[in-house]
Amino acid sequence: MTVDPAAGPPLLLFSGAPRRARPGSAPGRRLGADPRFAAEAATALSTGAGCAVLDHDALLAGDTEGALARVPRGAGPVWYRGWTLPAERYAALAGALAAHGGRLLTSPAAYRTAQELPGWYDTFRALTPHSVWIPCAAGRAPEPAALARLAAPLGEPGRPCPLIVTDWVTSSKPDGEESVHVPDAADTARLASAVGRFLAPQGEFLTGGVVLRAVESFDAVGTARVWWVDGEPMLTGPHPDTPGLRPVPDLASVAPAVRALGARFVTTDLARRADGVWRVVQVGDGQVSGLPAGVDHRPLFEALVTAGAGYPLALTAGRVALRALLPSTAARVADGESAGFDWIDGTPAETTSGGAGIAVRAAAAGHYRPGWGVFVLTDAVAGTALGSIGFHSPPDDEGFVEIGYDLSPSARGAGWATEAVRLLAGWAAAHPEVRTVCALTEPENLPSQRVLERAGFRFVGEREGLRVYEAGVAPGDAAGATDEERVNAGSHPRS
Repeated sequence: MTVDPAAGPPLLLFSGAPRRARPGSAPGRRLGADPRFAAEAATALSTGAGCAVLDHDALLAGDTEGALARVPRGAGPVWYRGWTLPAERYAALAGALAAHGGRLLTSPAAYRTAQELPGWYDTFRALTPHSVWIPCAAGRAPEPAALARLAAPLGEPGRPCPLIVTDWVTSSKPDGEESVHVPDAADTARLASAVGRFLAPQGEFLTGGVVLRAVESFDAVGTARVWWVDGEPMLTGPHPDTPGLRPVPDLASVAPAVRALGARFVTTDLARRADGVWRVVQVGDGQVSGLPAGVDHRPLFEALVTAGAGYPLALTAGRVALRALLPSTAARVADGESAGFDWIDGTPAETTSGGAGIAVRAAAAGHYRPGWGVFVLTDAVAGTALGSIGFHSPPDDEGFVEIGYDLSPSARGAGWATEAVRLLAGWAAAHPEVRTVCALTEPENLPSQRVLERAGFRFVGEREGLRVYEAGVAPGDAAGATDEERVNAGSHPRS
């Protein structure tokens, strides 16, 4: 197991406000942040991220140095958050940032994969309407014969096949608002006319070429947008165009596809088909997808800070998955809410809520560090939440870090805690600042002691009436010291 934590939190790079000339305005006015991203920037700052402004107009004009005039050198890891960029302009931004000591956390290849349908379609083929595409240049529609060959696989003999026309990035929402409808793919003349009507207004903004997508019948519950960071769903809300409709999609089939795509920050737009199946109608790069109004964005930015700093949102080994419980979600669990998890006993156990409360208080006191908080212990296959496990605080100056864990009553006795402790302790021990992972239990808590022993911990003494167990002592850790000396060294209070 390897870790690569960054030196600090990531930088959020927001698009600046367009600098269009206004009557009577002074030339060369100072670039400001686009007010449409002001709330997001405030949230990002409150979660510990750095923020800077990109001159979007300069970047589009090819002036990459001017675009970065207000971006600090040596920025380290960077998430872009702004208006959609052509793939070549995004690649130019990545190169310019790299020359200045910055690193886009979404690579140009990953950006293109998530933004353009030919990049993500194969991964989502079973989850999205049947689609075909053909490259073409702006203003040059494919020949009718080429369109007929392209559309042929979409239909079934003897049955009309309605479709919509888009380009490689244009949204193909269920209502087809930004697309052109064709009643039957087999009607070549009508298809060629529709493609021409779609291409005419695109001009230089056409991306890639023409996409033909089969039409499916969707319920009127609305479209949900799900935000994924490192393969974990961190925020679900309504599509920005329909903020009044708030469907809650089933993500069981979508999550494996998102993880297989390999892009770090993506969105999926989902609509429910008439037969009740949730379908992916669009995939996008999360850096340029619009956030809906009226939704708490904080969990998303907490995830971006954690992942951008090089820490996991999930740890998985065998049947166990530990999912990071970030501060805003921990507050909900501390109040006894399910917070989006499917708890084995319906709601989090009282001990789990108590552990989440510790994390909330640590964050309020400014002691929270990404990676060193609480994780929800889940069944990696079923997704069921079984309990929690985490750190009482980050490693101290002597390299000690203490873990604690609990299980819901229905999850006990099946070995879940042992596997979770082994996984988390191994992750902690891989960090250079950690010399010892310890756990404290009450003398009468024999089941907990057996869990620690099976996970590779050993009893080293007592402190303040509690039994102390340790694992992962690094080679340089107080060589020759006795167990009693290690137990008594320093102060390692429970939170």
